Amino acid sequence: MRGLILLLGLLPLPALAHAPSDLASYWVTWALLVSLAGYLLGVLRSTPRPSLLRLGLLLSAWTSLVIALIGPVEHWAGSSLAGHMTQHMILLAIAPPLALLARPMPQYLNALPGFAKRAISSTLGRLYRVSALTPISAFIVHGLAIWFWHLPLPFQLVIDHRLLHDAVHVLFFTSGLWFWWSLIAPGRLGQGGFGLAIILALLTMMHTGMLGALLTFAPQLLYPEHPAGFGGFDELSDQQVAGLLMWVPGGMIYAAAALALTGHWLQRIDSVSRTRQGRGAAGRL
Repeated sequence: MRGLILLLGLLPLPALAHAPSDLASYWVTWALLVSLAGYLLGVLRSTPRPSLLRLGLLLSAWTSLVIALIGPVEHWAGSSLAGHMTQHMILLAIAPPLALLARPMPQYLNALPGFAKRAISSTLGRLYRVSALTPISAFIVHGLAIWFWHLPLPFQLVIDHRLLHDAVHVLFFTSGLWFWWSLIAPGRLGQGGFGLAIILALLTMMHTGMLGALLTFAPQLLYPEHPAGFGGFDELSDQQVAGLLMWVPGGMIYAAAALALTGHWLQRIDSVSRTRQGRGAAGRL
C-alpha cells in the first residue's frame, strides 16, 4: 500500500505544482527530516563537535529549505509569481551557500555505517577535485538552469506537472551547491582562485539581474497561465514584483559574495606579505 501511495505521489499530475494540501510532494518533507536527523546523528558521533557557528549555518540552510518547499513560501508560490521567484532565489542563492559554509559533510559521513562512509568519502574526494577546479563549468550550468527554466514554455510545463516541478527544484538546489562550492571551496581558494571567483559572482549578479529586469519591464505577461494573488495585484503587477525580487535582493546576495571574496583575497595577500617580510627580517639577522 505504501508503495502504491508513493507511486501515485510521483505521477506528473497536471496543475498540482503548488496545490494546497498537496500530497504529491510529501517525499520532500521526509527528505528534509532525514537530512536533519542524519546531520544531528553525525554531530553526536563527531569528535570534536562542530562549532556553534557551523551548526547555526546548517540549521539556517535547513530552515530556509523548509520555508521554501513546505512552508509559507510554497503556499505563496501557488498563488503568486512573486512567491515563485522568492522560492527559486532561496533554492539558488540562499540555502546552498549557507549549507556549504557550515561544512556538514564530516557530520553526514559520521552518521553512516563504516562501509558506506568509506565508499562515499572516496566518491566525494573525486567530486571535490573536479568541482573545485571547474568553476567556469559550474557557472555555465548554474546560469543555463536559471535561464532555461524561466523561459515561458519550460516554466509553464513546470507549473503544470508536479514531478517536473520537483525535479527542477532539485536541479536549482544542486546546481546552486555546485556553483557556490566552486566559489568558496577552501582548496581552490588556497590556490589563488579569488579573482576568478569574484568575476563569476559578479557575472551571475549581472545575468540574474537581467532576467529580473526583463520580468520587471516586460509590457506583457511572460507567464500568462500563472495565477496572481499577491496583495491583490493583477498578473502584470505580480510579474513586476517577481522581477524586482530577483533583480534587487537576489543581486545583493551575489554582490555580497563578491565583496566577501575580495575581503578574503586582500587578507590572504596581506598575510603572505607579512610572512615574507618576517622571513626577510629573520634572514638579515
